[in-house]
Amino acid sequence: MKKSLAIVILTWNDFNNTKKCIKSIFPQLKNNFKIILVDNGSNNFFFKKNLNFLKKNYKNKFLHVKKKNNKSILSSNKKIFLLENKINLGCGMGHNTGYKFAIKNKFEYVARIDNDMIVPKKFFENILQNFTDKNILAVSPKIMYAKERNQIWWMGTTIGNNLKIQRHLRNYPYRLIDKKNFGGKVQTDAIAGCASIMRTSRIKKVGLSDADFFYGPEDIEFSRRIYDKKESLIVDRNIKIYHSVTQSFVNLTRRKIYFEYKYRLVLVKKIGTILDRIFGYSIAILKFTIYCILFFHPKHKYKIVPVFYALKHFFENKLGSYDRSKKFIFR
Repeated sequence: MKKSLAIVILTWNDFNNTKKCIKSIFPQLKNNFKIILVDNGSNNFFFKKNLNFLKKNYKNKFLHVKKKNNKSILSSNKKIFLLENKINLGCGMGHNTGYKFAIKNKFEYVARIDNDMIVPKKFFENILQNFTDKNILAVSPKIMYAKERNQIWWMGTTIGNNLKIQRHLRNYPYRLIDKKNFGGKVQTDAIAGCASIMRTSRIKKVGLSDADFFYGPEDIEFSRRIYDKKESLIVDRNIKIYHSVTQSFVNLTRRKIYFEYKYRLVLVKKIGTILDRIFGYSIAILKFTIYCILFFHPKHKYKIVPVFYALKHFFENKLGSYDRSKKFIFR
């Protein structure tokens, strides 16, 4: 049987990026490759725009799944399937709808491609070749900026001591200029949530994205469960994808600060050692103390309130379900 691939794309209140992403993927939908577009509780305006775009451009290849479908979609002539989440479930849980659909329909592989990605020609054909090695469970490409295509956005994750000091899990700067020596296949401590391909059998075994997360870094926790042994997670740096980086949290808002601080602590709690937790929690509190002391500085003053609530809600265990309930919303 030919390789079957479910390409899960999550969209929330976004039309332009979703349209560009689908247009870049659709020509690659050969054999048993399907797009599973999951609308994550978008408002009616954006939902209708995406729906009308699909109906107009792919009407004979598109199916809006409104109820449980007991028939396998692998043999269907449809190429794009639209699923709906009634509310914004957040990033991880939002994708779970697509993962469940892929598992139920017995796809061999699941790709998570964020809707602000531009996918180059033969991307899926090339990256799936990595799975001829049975030890490999998940693969990510090298992720470049869509507008500055010589600059690297992501090329692997290193956890190390980064959990302890509450840093992004990378040992290279943003916007690193690409070079020949940044090629090849390398192991990674986690795959990139925004662009990755996983064995469905592994997801079925380890479970779906953790509901305790709402916005990042749920992909790191998910990766650590997918991980089996050294080199079971890799980055194929010979294959590129292009990231528009234009979603909800580009600007430094209080909402972004709140989510980043709270869910980094959740990540430490989930995958960290006792030492990671001691250092991670202590440093988070220390940072907040510094912001309070230096409140006269505009940059630090801006962070005081969101960091306070991030710490408060973390220690009160107000996590993913709390944010999905919209009881507390930063603007």
